[in-house]
Amino acid sequence: MVPFEKITIKEVAKKARVSIATVSRYLNNPSSLKEANRKRVAKAVKELNYQPLIFARRLAGGKLNTFGLIIQGYEGIFYSFYALEIIREVGFSLDSKGIDMHLHIFWNKDNFKTSLVDGVIFADVIGNEEQLKRLVEARVPVVVINKRVETPDVSYVAVDNFKGAYDAAEFLIRHNHKKIAHLIGDLSTQCACQRLEGFKSALEKNSIPLPKDYLKKTNFSRKEARSKLEELFSLDQPPTAIFCCSDEVASEVLVFAEEKKIKVPKQLSVIGFDNNPHCLYGGTMLTTVKQPLRKMASLGVSILKEIIEKKTPPEKVILEPELIVRDTVDFI
Repeated sequence: MVPFEKITIKEVAKKARVSIATVSRYLNNPSSLKEANRKRVAKAVKELNYQPLIFARRLAGGKLNTFGLIIQGYEGIFYSFYALEIIREVGFSLDSKGIDMHLHIFWNKDNFKTSLVDGVIFADVIGNEEQLKRLVEARVPVVVINKRVETPDVSYVAVDNFKGAYDAAEFLIRHNHKKIAHLIGDLSTQCACQRLEGFKSALEKNSIPLPKDYLKKTNFSRKEARSKLEELFSLDQPPTAIFCCSDEVASEVLVFAEEKKIKVPKQLSVIGFDNNPHCLYGGTMLTTVKQPLRKMASLGVSILKEIIEKKTPPEKVILEPELIVRDTVDFI
């Protein structure tokens, strides 16, 4: 038998009677192949003892010194405060440890090459649950950030979105507000669901009524927020306070209020969520809930490094948000 160093992917493809691209797909994502092709390539790889250099290094106990960061693709991702904070902090944290980052944006197709990394950080899991499952089954070390994951053997670092929203709503209630609306985020995300539940829980505990008309879905979109604001302020009893799913949405509320000559905070109190620095400047400083994105990202890197180097057990970490009081809430 020829030593594996001298075997090429071309020879594997020839023996398996498939294309070179099919062999490449098998090496990086076996589940993407039809069963017949997968078995054929697996047999050829075994018989030829074929192992690319990257696999040989792993078998020898070596490391690639590269962590993957998988983040979901969506419109405006490269302008997103959340995405840029996560990418920046993961990159900084890895660099400080002498580790490279392999950034992968998930666009509804699982084509991530596990062979290129020692482990993976998932920046949330939205629509790519099967991708996470595949990596776990392949025994690739993973850590999920910004989401609580039920899988027992998967580590995560998340933010207590319920508490952040609860504290924001209670702060408005302490300022005597009883007509409080919520501009809701994308309910396919865990954070939006938890913020909605925290908001409703605070109102319920304080016996504050919550008309259905005060709950408006915006999907974290300023455009959607604008149309929902038109609806809110067309009501016979419009809200005196609004808790927003994000600072971007809250910024749209401030713009809307200025256009409609609604004085903030004298006539309308507003609270955002994120502590986005782009929403701090101007005539009015936004009261908001700060979520520790940088701490969450850096902690995710540290946990993944420990898992890879020391085989530590899974960690489940919940970080507390902080209400940042500025200019947009007042007594009514």
